[in-house]
Amino acid sequence: MGEYEKPFKQELVFDEQRNLYDYWRSKCRPGILPNRNDVHPRDIIRYLPFITLTDVIGDEIRPDFRVRLAGTGLRTVLDKEITGHRLSELPFGNALPLWRNVHERIVSERKPLCGATPFIWAGCAPNKVAALAQYWVKFPLADKNGTVSSIFAYDIFMPLADLSPELNLQFNTNRP
Repeated sequence: MGEYEKPFKQELVFDEQRNLYDYWRSKCRPGILPNRNDVHPRDIIRYLPFITLTDVIGDEIRPDFRVRLAGTGLRTVLDKEITGHRLSELPFGNALPLWRNVHERIVSERKPLCGATPFIWAGCAPNKVAALAQYWVKFPLADKNGTVSSIFAYDIFMPLADLSPELNLQFNTNRP
């Protein structure tokens, strides 16, 4: 996992993302991913409103994903409680294949992913969706057998008007 550390961390845009990456890395052991019990809410309390914990369900060939826990800040942005819902039940519209691919890659590659995407959520008012960028980072968590069983994620939603030229450039060119 060490070979991914520097290049991946350099892709992270916000201090919050880098802090959570460092936290996740601190829970990794040589060749072993952290498990869900290694991530303690008390350690990341300031990030909780925008944290998601998603369970990997089904088999490794065609996994499915169900949101175990979603922070209250996400409910505010999404205008919907997503806890308990499968990925396929969420109003991603034509972005569902993108999010399925991201989750499947985390499971198969066993490493974190990050990106910046336009905020695509069919359940929100069109002016809200068009006005936001979503910066996300997702980390794999493994079960006792070493299989990725959960994905620990953090999202930052930024009004497009507030993006600095540097962030706007990354938003326009860095797609997952």
